[in-house]
Formats: sequence, structure tokens, C-alpha cells
Amino acid sequence: MSRQEAVAPCTAVRREDLVPICPHCEAELPEIYLRRPKGPFGMGHGFVFFCPHCRKVMGFAAQWYPFPV
Repeated sequence: MSRQEAVAPCTAVRREDLVPICPHCEAELPEIYLRRPKGPFGMGHGFVFFCPHCRKVMGFAAQWYPFPV
């Protein structure tokens, strides 16, 4: 049996009853902040996601749709 046959497929489960926790400060995150990076490295492309409590970066994305108003 090959490795692909032995591994079960990953499924995504939507959970509206759970609130994520920041991996840095461990505060609950009912909202996450995002902004477009500026400067020579960001050049205004993509987004940076960060914690509203400790303001540490949680991730980057090249694009995100729809952009919240």
C-alpha cells in the first residue's frame, strides 16, 4: 500500500462556537487586525495579520478577498 493510500484526506470543519487564541500572548481573538505593509519589503502588496492585544504578527497573505471595509 502506498503512502497516499494510507493517509486519510484532511477535512475543514466550520466552527462558529470557538474563538481562536493568539499563538504569542494566548489572548482570545474575537477579531484579528490586518494592514498592507509599507516600505521597501512590503511595497503595499498583500496583507499582514496581527494580534490586537500584543500586536505580534501571526501571518502574511499575498491577497485576500473580499477586503473588509
